[in-house]
Amino acid sequence: MRERRTIGFLFKQINNVYEKEFNRRLKSLGITSSQCEVLDFLLQSGQEEVTQRDIERALNLKNPTVTGLLKRLDEKGFILAVPSGRDKRCKNIYLTEKAYDIQKRMEKDRKKLDQMLTLGMTKKETESLHKMLNRVLYNIAEP
Repeated sequence: MRERRTIGFLFKQINNVYEKEFNRRLKSLGITSSQCEVLDFLLQSGQEEVTQRDIERALNLKNPTVTGLLKRLDEKGFILAVPSGRDKRCKNIYLTEKAYDIQKRMEKDRKKLDQMLTLGMTKKETESLHKMLNRVLYNIAEP
């Protein structure tokens, strides 16, 4: 009989496989799944000015991680980091045209992966899964 795996272990395994496949799909765009997360946040934020700290909070990432992600996105031409007019210590992060050009492809790749994750599930089961996963995230997130 196969050992029953813990829920945490299953989440980790799912994340590993998901990230590997997403990175494979994004390779032709020249970005990683982590970089895609940052671009998605910027594309969907709706804020006029977004700082590195905003990204850290929204994605629950540490400063050095976001610093590295932004540096690589800047080097690849997807963002511009401009000193803030209000606080010179902060930089506002802006998307370039290059980022907008790949937006639809990123969304398409993510949608395909979501379909893979819910293959064989009814719409009701998919909605329930989404609701339960949001509850799990809420339960484990730092206050």
